[in-house]
Amino acid sequence: MIASVLRRRALLAGGLGLAGAALLARPARAAWGSFPADLADLALPPDRSPRRLLELNVYGGLCPWDTFYCAPSWGLADHRYLHAFGDAELAARLDACGVPAELARPFAEDTAGELIHLGPWTAPLWSRPDILARTRVLVLRHDQFPHATAVPLALTGARLGDPTLAGSGAAIERFFRERDGGTRPRAAVVHPGDLSRFDNVQSALAVGLHPGAARPLELPLSRLPDLLDLLARPATATHGPAHDAAVAGYTRRLGARLRRPDGAPLRATELGIYAAIDAGRRDAAALAELLPPSLLGVALGDACGEQSLSIPGLGARVATHLLTRPDPARYALWVDAGLRPTLDGGHDTHRDHLLSAATNYTHTFQTLADQINRPDEHDPDKLDLADTLIAITSEFGRSPDREDDRNGLGHWPGAHVAVLIGGPIDAPAVVGAIDRDSAQAIDHASPAELRMALLLALGIYPFDLGGFTPDAVRGASDPRSALLRLRTELLGVPL
Repeated sequence: MIASVLRRRALLAGGLGLAGAALLARPARAAWGSFPADLADLALPPDRSPRRLLELNVYGGLCPWDTFYCAPSWGLADHRYLHAFGDAELAARLDACGVPAELARPFAEDTAGELIHLGPWTAPLWSRPDILARTRVLVLRHDQFPHATAVPLALTGARLGDPTLAGSGAAIERFFRERDGGTRPRAAVVHPGDLSRFDNVQSALAVGLHPGAARPLELPLSRLPDLLDLLARPATATHGPAHDAAVAGYTRRLGARLRRPDGAPLRATELGIYAAIDAGRRDAAALAELLPPSLLGVALGDACGEQSLSIPGLGARVATHLLTRPDPARYALWVDAGLRPTLDGGHDTHRDHLLSAATNYTHTFQTLADQINRPDEHDPDKLDLADTLIAITSEFGRSPDREDDRNGLGHWPGAHVAVLIGGPIDAPAVVGAIDRDSAQAIDHASPAELRMALLLALGIYPFDLGGFTPDAVRGASDPRSALLRLRTELLGVPL
């Protein structure tokens, strides 16, 4: 029984609290993240502000040279970039993956005037002009080479040790709970399984200076059956009401002790976090309704002649379901580790990059495209780009040269990309530029700026207490100039 309670506590901690809304309740006009009146003109207009955000995080490092920042002429003479592994080997993989003969698809010029192509492993998107017409590629840069420090920076915009470090889900959960009320989770993190093996990906669940009840719903795919079993509360099923009454009584007694001499309650952070966890326990039945059994089950996926159980397919299905169900979530982070995770983990290709990238990128991007309605399709269980922003993110890129004799590519934080699709994006664009010789970004945004832009897209003022500060935006001197860069340059929405 004790083991069952501990397992349930681990799964329900923080983000599973449906009644946690009470801990965040404030009048709507005072909601955290509301725009100050004198800056309201910089919020996105209603017709450009999406209702929901799906973030696909390519864990391990998304290589730009063969995906979203491909310059086919780069590296031809010295075997770098797209040509790092020889054209014969590349041609063989292209044939196995059924990539069209043109190798790369012209897309848009970067800010240096270079025509950037979509690389071969984005081929599943080439047949979707509706998606490409609303795709914006952002060049990013930072200085963290290890996964363990780069992942938190990429997912939160803050460095390890910063007390404000919080995933985007915490800000989104807090904002929409306070603004709209209700009891359903507004943000979720869907990941393959044991986060202890994923280089601080758990930072996506961090709340920083936000209340504990702002922690997003956590859905580990490998443990969903366990979660559904635990939601039945088997340890207390025969005496549930009595158990709940006893816990409520002890909670009241603790709360009475945590008061000042004048009777006012203390601001006890631990008690607030405990209350959020307890809310999850009491609302377990309501949470179970979010996860119908039809979501479970893993089908075979195939790409480039490789077959395996498609964990990416399950992750995409769960994340999309949360965003499209009645009373939907506003944000779902889908952490993807590929159809066939590499020996280094996920999409981390220190060895056999050509083999792994072709298989895993191709399958993941096809899986993503399958979640998006075509212009003549109106499936309520799929996403519409008219009201959904999709962000493809990663902790860094991959090196332009072979790392060693393992036929792999190394970590490359000096130039990588994020991709925005749909929502406020209404035209193809590449924002930023990478130097051909050094492979370093010469015009770029930071991970923090990307996180701020995502909040801005959803109508959240990113500079409220516990969020970011305007001086983290390049060239900004105050909130107005910071918002102007985020809106016009990163999101491409003019005033």
